[in-house]
Amino acid sequence: MKILYGITSSTWGGAQENVYQLIKYQSKLENGIILVVGNRGPLTSRVKRDFPNVKIYILNLVREINPVRDTIALIKFKNIIKRELPDLVHLHSSKAGAIGRLANINCKSKLIYTIHGWPFTEGVESRTNKIIFRVIEKLLAPFTDEYICVSEFDKNLGLKYKILNQKKGNFITVHNAVNSVCSNSSDLQSAHKLPLKFTMVARFSKQKDQQGLIRTFKEIPTQNYILNFVGSGILLNDCKNLVEKLNLNSNIIFRGFQKNVAPLLIDSDVFILTSHYEGLPYSIIEAMSFGLPIIASDVGGNNELVKNGVNGFLVNNHDELKKAITTFINNPEIISKMGLESLKLFNQKFKLENQLKKVNGIYCRILEREQQ
Repeated sequence: MKILYGITSSTWGGAQENVYQLIKYQSKLENGIILVVGNRGPLTSRVKRDFPNVKIYILNLVREINPVRDTIALIKFKNIIKRELPDLVHLHSSKAGAIGRLANINCKSKLIYTIHGWPFTEGVESRTNKIIFRVIEKLLAPFTDEYICVSEFDKNLGLKYKILNQKKGNFITVHNAVNSVCSNSSDLQSAHKLPLKFTMVARFSKQKDQQGLIRTFKEIPTQNYILNFVGSGILLNDCKNLVEKLNLNSNIIFRGFQKNVAPLLIDSDVFILTSHYEGLPYSIIEAMSFGLPIIASDVGGNNELVKNGVNGFLVNNHDELKKAITTFINNPEIISKMGLESLKLFNQKFKLENQLKKVNGIYCRILEREQQ
C-alpha cells in the first residue's frame, strides 16, 4: 500500500514520535510512504536520515488560523494527493487534520485521522476557540473514514460533542505506546534515598505549567529533593528566572532538550507531569517503561496511565500536588512498589509493537472494505 502521513509541525513531541514510529514500521513492510509536514525540524531530519526513500513535502503551515497561508497550504496539499495517489492519507494534529481532510475531498484516498487530544479539550482556556474548533470538527467529520483516538478520554469527548458517530462506529481507541525498556522487576532500582530525584519531560509552555510546579517545590524542604526539567520552549527563560528568584538553583536543574532521556529516567525516582490538559502523554508512558511511579494532573487520558495510589498519584490542585510529592519523600519505600505497578501496566497495554500492529490492521481493514 501507499501511505501519506500528514502532520502540522516537525518540532518533536508525542504526535511526531507516533508518525516516526509508523513510518519506521511501514518501511519495514516495504510500503510506499509520503510525509507532508508544516515545516522542517527534528521529525523531517530524522525521517530524511533514517528513511531516504520517504518523500517529504513541506507546506509552510502554522498552528494559528491564517486564511492566506492556509489556502495556499490546502492547494499544495491537494496537488500532492493528486500527484502521489496514496491509498491512505493518515493525518495527525488538528491543523493538518483540517487542511488534509479538505484537500482529500473528491480524491480516492481513504482518510484516517488520529486525535492526539481534541483542540477543544477540557483545560483549553479560550471558550471562543473551543466553540470554533468543535464546529470545524463537525463539518469535517463526513470526510473522515476512520478516527483513531489515543485515549478513551478523547473518544468519549468526541462522542459527547457528537463529532464521533456511535451508529457509524468509524472510530477506535489505540493507546500511544513506546518501546519496552525494562523486561522485569530485576531491572528496576531497589534503593531510593533522599534527596529524591523528580523528573519532568515536557516543552516549556503554559499548558505544562512548570511555573506552578516550581512554586510548589518552593514549599518542600530543599534537602529532600532534586527536580530535573527536560525540554525547551517559549517559557524556559521565565522558569529559569523564577528559579533564580526563589533561590532554588541548587535543587532545580534545567537539562535542556534531550534526544535520549533514558539516562535521566534511569537515574530518577519519580516522574511528574503537571499539565492543564493532555491527550495521552508519551512522556508518562516512557517513564512507566522505566518502572517509575508517576505524579500527574488528573486531565485528559492521564487516568488511563496512572491508577491513583497504585502506580502513582493523580492530582487536581496545588495542595494535592504537594501532598503527593511529600508522600514519596516521607515514604521512599513505596517508590519501588509503585514503580513495579507502572511497569506491569505498561507491559499490559502500552508496548509499541502492539500499537503498530493495531494501526496496520486498521489500514488493511479499510482497504479491504473498499475493495468489496
